[in-house]
Amino acid sequence: MDHQLWPVGLTLSLALVYFAKQWFWPAPATRQHEQLRLDWLLSLSATPGTEVLGVQTIRNSLMSCTMTATATTLAFMGSVSLLYNSWQPPAAALHTPTLLSLLAILVLLGLSFIFSILSARQWHHAGFVAGMPVGSAQRQHWLPVGHTCLRKAGHYYALSVRLLMWCVPLVVVGLFAWIGLIAALVLLVLLCLGLDRFHQL
Repeated sequence: MDHQLWPVGLTLSLALVYFAKQWFWPAPATRQHEQLRLDWLLSLSATPGTEVLGVQTIRNSLMSCTMTATATTLAFMGSVSLLYNSWQPPAAALHTPTLLSLLAILVLLGLSFIFSILSARQWHHAGFVAGMPVGSAQRQHWLPVGHTCLRKAGHYYALSVRLLMWCVPLVVVGLFAWIGLIAALVLLVLLCLGLDRFHQL
């Protein structure tokens, strides 16, 4: 069965390498979007009457996190149902490529859900700062905390979305090894050349 397992292992290796790179050397888009959020909060803090606008923008971002968390939860429940409906004796199941890819998908979905919740938590805290009256002493006091929350919220949300995207090649590789491996390579190229790049207008 080793010749059937290595496509799954290689796909997982590509995902691990990508996330290690993203964690230690964030993509240009990640850095630029982080600066965009910080500049946004500074701009709001210098413009009276924008408190409602700030809270509404935070609410939109919070809804995006909620949608991602909901999608991962439904996918997780479906994966668990498939896992237990086709359960085999442990000795045979441990060497099944489909089962290995399914377990990997469960891990990715679980991590995506966790990071979505962490992102929602940070957006929630940032909303309190964005809603404080402009020019108030309390807003100036909590502004650095708001910056930190925005930075973490964006970072966690980016991770949750990318984790969810990597489930696609793992689903395919569990069914069709070579097609799934090609899908993983294509996804890696699209992430590095598309999603991770910052396109200056």
